[in-house]
Amino acid sequence: MLKCQVINSQIISLTERMLDISTPLQGSDGEERQRDIAYEMLRADIVSCRLAPAKSVTESELALRYGIGKAAIRAALVRLGERGWVRAQSRRGYVVRPMTLRDIGEILELRRILEPAALRLAAGRVDANRLREIDAVCGAGYVPGDTASETTFLQAHRQFHLSIVLASGNRRLADDFRHVWDEIERVIHHTGLLRTHAAALRHDHAALVAGLASGRGDAAAALAEEEIESLHRMIVDTALRTASILVPASGNATEKRNQSRTGLSS
Repeated sequence: MLKCQVINSQIISLTERMLDISTPLQGSDGEERQRDIAYEMLRADIVSCRLAPAKSVTESELALRYGIGKAAIRAALVRLGERGWVRAQSRRGYVVRPMTLRDIGEILELRRILEPAALRLAAGRVDANRLREIDAVCGAGYVPGDTASETTFLQAHRQFHLSIVLASGNRRLADDFRHVWDEIERVIHHTGLLRTHAAALRHDHAALVAGLASGRGDAAAALAEEEIESLHRMIVDTALRTASILVPASGNATEKRNQSRTGLSS
């Protein structure tokens, strides 16, 4: 229990340090840090759906929201645009990228490609004790509706999977997986799985860790594939029961026609 509390504190402390803007920033280094802080704040709010899919925002609104200068906000929005998180609208600011069933299918398909490959590379190279400590936080679950509890659970879950991918030794693979995991968390928030499937989201990773520790990469990859498939089923079930959560609140006519042709609109 004590180890769980320690890791919990480490996870929360890391998040707070990343977003600390209490110290005045001076010079070019300060400006760069402001841009990084603005980017992380925006990214976190998009992933958590505090900035919901299809929401329109302006630089002025975001500068007021975060208490950061417009120049830093503008630079962050450019970076987010390059990653596909936002799209500029002529004379109307930006729009957060909408989400469709097709997007969700592609995100999970990409995870199916990347994670098993990383697990095979990481087999025999992971810090099994560290993974077990982090997994204890994941296994403890969370209280639906309790923001701090949900954040701790998701951060631990992220850290568990990313630690394995980092153990693969492939930095580019790890960078791609970070982006995919952001997408996965955004799907979880947008579909409301934290409220509707609290028990099912608590995975037992003991067999996965044991497989990795003993160098059985194929066995570990198979377990990961089962976990991904289980998540996919939960998401599809929730989406089909509450189709409106996947319908963009706004969007251009071309996007809506494309969704209609591919059967992705409600």
